[in-house]
Amino acid sequence: MKFKYKNLLVPAVMTALYGCGGGTDNEIVKIENKTAPMLDTSVLVVEGYTDAAAYANGDIKWMTSTYDNDDGKLEWEYRFKESAGSFPSNDSRNPEPVAHVEIDLLTGISDADNGSALSVENVQFLWEGPNCSDTLGNAPDYPEICDPILEALDLFDAEGNIIDTTFEQEEEIRELQNLPVTNELIYGLELKETSIMVNPSKFAPILRTGQTSQIHLIYKVTDGESSIDRRIKIVIDGEDTAPVFIELNEDGEPILDDDTGERKPFEIKPIVLSEKDEPIKINIAEGIYDQDIEDIEILKGEVGDLTEIYRSQDYTVERLDVLGVTAPEGTPPGVYNPTNDTTKWTEERGIVEYMVEIDPAPYADALNRGDSVDLEFTYQVSDDNNTTDRSFIVTIKGADVVNPPEFTEAVLDKPMGTNAAITTFDLKEGAFDLDGDNMQVIDFVAADGSTGYGIDLSNPNVVKVDPYGFLDLAPGESRTLSYTYRLTDGLFTSDERTLNINVTGANHNLFHKTNPDYNTFETGSLDGSAWQGGDGVASVAMEAAASGEYGLNVAADNTFMEIDVAGIEQGKIEEGDDYYISFNSKQNAAWGGVRVSFNKNGDTNDPFQIENSANGGTNDWVEHSLTYVDANEFFTKDATFDVTFRLATGTYDNFSMIKYDYQKSRDLIPDGVFTSGTAGGWAVTGDVTLAVTEEANRVQNTDDLQYGLEATAGPGGGTLYLDSNNLIQGGIKKGMRYILQFDLSNPTYSDPNGANPSPLLARIVDEETGNWVRKGAFAKPSSTEWNTYAYHLNTQSIGTDWNGNLGKYASDVDFDWENAKVRVEINIPGGQTFEIDNIKLFPVPQ
Repeated sequence: MKFKYKNLLVPAVMTALYGCGGGTDNEIVKIENKTAPMLDTSVLVVEGYTDAAAYANGDIKWMTSTYDNDDGKLEWEYRFKESAGSFPSNDSRNPEPVAHVEIDLLTGISDADNGSALSVENVQFLWEGPNCSDTLGNAPDYPEICDPILEALDLFDAEGNIIDTTFEQEEEIRELQNLPVTNELIYGLELKETSIMVNPSKFAPILRTGQTSQIHLIYKVTDGESSIDRRIKIVIDGEDTAPVFIELNEDGEPILDDDTGERKPFEIKPIVLSEKDEPIKINIAEGIYDQDIEDIEILKGEVGDLTEIYRSQDYTVERLDVLGVTAPEGTPPGVYNPTNDTTKWTEERGIVEYMVEIDPAPYADALNRGDSVDLEFTYQVSDDNNTTDRSFIVTIKGADVVNPPEFTEAVLDKPMGTNAAITTFDLKEGAFDLDGDNMQVIDFVAADGSTGYGIDLSNPNVVKVDPYGFLDLAPGESRTLSYTYRLTDGLFTSDERTLNINVTGANHNLFHKTNPDYNTFETGSLDGSAWQGGDGVASVAMEAAASGEYGLNVAADNTFMEIDVAGIEQGKIEEGDDYYISFNSKQNAAWGGVRVSFNKNGDTNDPFQIENSANGGTNDWVEHSLTYVDANEFFTKDATFDVTFRLATGTYDNFSMIKYDYQKSRDLIPDGVFTSGTAGGWAVTGDVTLAVTEEANRVQNTDDLQYGLEATAGPGGGTLYLDSNNLIQGGIKKGMRYILQFDLSNPTYSDPNGANPSPLLARIVDEETGNWVRKGAFAKPSSTEWNTYAYHLNTQSIGTDWNGNLGKYASDVDFDWENAKVRVEINIPGGQTFEIDNIKLFPVPQ
């Protein structure tokens, strides 16, 4: 192969034209008797070199090779995928990952002379060969390279001359020759004084799968007197994906499966029509998604108009299109009429909606009642480079003059996990009336255990299920809700249909991820687990278990234990979400604290958030819960973190991190915001008076009148409560956890030193048996501040409450709460006034 060089100026360094010469990789040009720079080739060829190891994530390949020419110089080659975009930062002040990597051109080179400053000079491009698609210029000049390619594509005439080629043929030549799309310092490549900055993602707008951009350089490293030759090649591999069909939210973003974290595929549901039905429109572009297009939109948001950055001959624009629809052979004319199709198109993405019309009327004379025909329509979607095959099926049924409602399935089985969203199940799913009559549900019967909290039957045509009503189910445990019913069109009645909703308990603990043993202490050792630290004073032991077989012993105060990034399910918590951390402990020191720190990207030197918990000394198990309402801006989809606990001497177990979702429909307190100016059923006992006042509302100085509860206690104190006539019943169950959340101000607190805070206790009570679950703490020591409190009431908690002073958390962990008459109580200590607002009581996962 012939080689040519193009000289390049290094910033701030004047260079001279460098000719191609022979020699070895360690060839030294001597100017005077002084030690020259030396290259340690082992740095380049040993796998696991520190820079390479830092990025060995599958996005980047590192290699060395011997260049195939006469001088046989050692060449360092870097190869990146265009999607590589998260590199460790070299800036200690800002350790967040960056989109670029800086390649040190001095790597492996040293100089024995003290004080010698190495620099880069005489940087030149290495020519990769002719562009054979230039059939009028380059191709005739380089027959030894281009003729085999042109012959393979049959581009010579009978006399052996190159034919006049079309644009498409020239594209075929480029593809077969596989020349780089660019071979310059452009877009995501920048030459600095002794390094090259590489930003692979900047090549996404110009590369497709199989295409590359690269630079191929030779340069000298000099100490000012002697020099050494070096070669480097940097290649960016293009990536291009075909359009897919997935479930999207209202913003057009992929919806991920809660269990796998993968995108959910979207399929057009089977369509059943009667020959009597009116024509219907189907959006066959629903769910269409192209990752390349979405990546480009993100890049536009970051850098602006790409046509001002990328050359027109390089910039590859992708837009989605539907390449026509093909009806199955034998379909009568008029069933599918392309002239009735309509589309919606955007400049950014191309087609985003493609409505096709299907008319069943042509089958009116061809089908009898009981007959049907399945029609599979096929089509392709394209992004101008890749195509995806797609189809949808329409079933057309024959009909009599009059017809009863029918079901496609006599039994409809629906799965649901406790980690799902509130879901509405349509009782008419799979139902049809061949006459097109409106259908109504009749003879609806719910089986035993298929009504109550978490189940909404107010709409006669649907069953609405909230999985939070079934959080008593352990992971993998199931419960079936069953309903039977019929449909009527006013004249005829269908056969009976059964709907079974199978609710299965899910794992909600973000610390458990996919391998609970790895993330707990059940392996019997800290070795090979997600837990790190302890400095020799932490150990796993059977006698330390609160549940299961093993727990954690800590033999010294101020011991740090960290659950690593890999041990936490990442990407589940976003800004605005609510979550809590919980654990069980037995600590010997009175009022020992546990500090919880979130560490950005696993960096313990950069703690994000710290929460202190005063635990209280007790030799019995105490459950501690740290609740975070409205996560801040750190938590994004791509944020990663680990969690560090600073532990006191004691025993620990059952660490968990749970995301939860408050919704008003889950709240057992009908009115906890008091907007009407009434107490909403709240009352007091003992030496307490209750008033509804504007001053007791947390939000002040607004145009709207806002109210809260003001409970003032005399010396004897008393209780603020909401009894079973006002609290929604049936929602408290055995084996579930609830948060009692409220805003509180304590204006009568008066200790100037912040000591002796007011005790703040809460509980739920069965009015008939007296069974209870309770939690205690102290109000914040302030007479002016409002604070939000989140008390965890866990009906299955073992151990003691709050420093061991109140005895058990729960009077009976086996008590059947579902059939109890439940009230909720908050104590008002003697001589204190509590202003309380925004009271909520709702279930949360655990």
